[in-house]
Amino acid sequence: MTIRIAGEQDKHKLDFAARNIYTLPNDEFRVLPSSLKDGDYILEVKTIRLIEPIIRVLVSDDMLSARISFYPGINTDKTTKYQDVVLHLTEKNKISPGYINDKALKEAIDLLNEGYIVENVLVCQGTPPVQGKDANIEFLFEKPNIKPKLLPNGKVDYKEFTKFILVEKDQLIIKRTPPDKGKDGRDISGNVIKASEGVDKSIEVVEGVYSNLEKTEYRSKYNGHIILSGNTISVLPMLQINGDVDMRIGNLRFEGTIQVTGNVQSGFIIEGDDIIVEGIVENAELKARNNIVIKRGVKGVINKGSIKAGGNISVGYCENANISAGGELSIDKYCFNSDIEAAQMSAVGKDAIISGGDLRIFSKLTVANLGSKNSGKMNVNLGYSPLLQNKAEKVKVEINQLSESLEKINDVLSKLNIQDPKIQNNPKVKILLDSSDAFKRRLPLLEKKYNELMRKSVCDTPKIIVENVIYPGVELKMLNISRKIKSEMSRVEFTYNELSREIINKPIQNKEV
Repeated sequence: MTIRIAGEQDKHKLDFAARNIYTLPNDEFRVLPSSLKDGDYILEVKTIRLIEPIIRVLVSDDMLSARISFYPGINTDKTTKYQDVVLHLTEKNKISPGYINDKALKEAIDLLNEGYIVENVLVCQGTPPVQGKDANIEFLFEKPNIKPKLLPNGKVDYKEFTKFILVEKDQLIIKRTPPDKGKDGRDISGNVIKASEGVDKSIEVVEGVYSNLEKTEYRSKYNGHIILSGNTISVLPMLQINGDVDMRIGNLRFEGTIQVTGNVQSGFIIEGDDIIVEGIVENAELKARNNIVIKRGVKGVINKGSIKAGGNISVGYCENANISAGGELSIDKYCFNSDIEAAQMSAVGKDAIISGGDLRIFSKLTVANLGSKNSGKMNVNLGYSPLLQNKAEKVKVEINQLSESLEKINDVLSKLNIQDPKIQNNPKVKILLDSSDAFKRRLPLLEKKYNELMRKSVCDTPKIIVENVIYPGVELKMLNISRKIKSEMSRVEFTYNELSREIINKPIQNKEV
């Protein structure tokens, strides 16, 4: 009797089946090459024993799969029926009929009945559980760029880097994907295999962050910088630098309040909504949309560094400083040889003094001492707002550019027969006509804005109050009218007389005790 093996030919498998499955002794079988095809082998059996067809079923430990092997009978005409195998699988191996792969099983039985050994056929497959995914937390903000900036010329700006994570108001900063419950599976007996749920992860908010109801999106409450430790997060509206702004910190740009507990060293830049410096600012550039407070003072070199604020500026002292305030500049102690521009200015401490430099004040200067005995030339200009005049000048430039463009368009249109419908519908002509209409509407608005800025840039009642002494050498100018102080004057107020077009003064009355 000859037995073949289905699928890949392997003489070792035939030898194993003869010895271990059929338990034949060596003298009752041989494994020989097949005469039908090169590389094939056959099992030649010479025995008088009767061996029924053998079925072996291997069920996986997790009960998710079953494989079947068939071995043809020896010295018997008995065939194997499909129903018998199904009964074997369901009763002996506790396999649910619904999980039996009929096609694979029938094909294997057909090969068996043709005299082939068929091994490891996957006839049952359960559904493994899909384990739940853990919650995922995704941080959407950029990490600080701690590398110095490479300039176009190939040089490196070692001051231009940041150690802080800056975010804007309502910016989406964290996405959290909740854990997945997973999906239950079933083994080949039909039993449910429970899936394990994913592990949850949460975000702990200290301040400055809000989330949606599902806790899947987290946003910053305001412009600020992030403090992050593990999954604990805060957004702070104030950026506090403990110590100096130097090469360790780099330049600072922040849409909020910046507080520096130390000094700002020469050459560094700070930009923010509000700036507070506890120490000294040396030849640095500070720019605030609102207010600046420098508690000790500003020490600079003329034409190096600048202090600019849209609102008020307060400093302890300033030497050789460049300061521009949209509101009031207040000096605690002294101001020497500085270039000042402000809506108002005051230095009214007991020994406060402003001496040297160039002051351009819009409406009012209040000072204890103005000038000094040994000071050089000092100019004090009142009555005009350079800030508003600069804005007006920019509007004037736009007016001139718009007027020139309108003139050129009108010159082109004047050479065309605009009444002709064909010309009117020409795309290029339509653009010219639309532009002309837009410019004509825009010009009156710009002119109104220009006139308004120029009107607001002039103060009709400029005033200087000197609570102690004004020294010779100080040159006052109010609305382009000049007056040079030739002798010391004490406790005096200067105003502009519109009728006589001169700067007049009157004594300040002593306060009643």
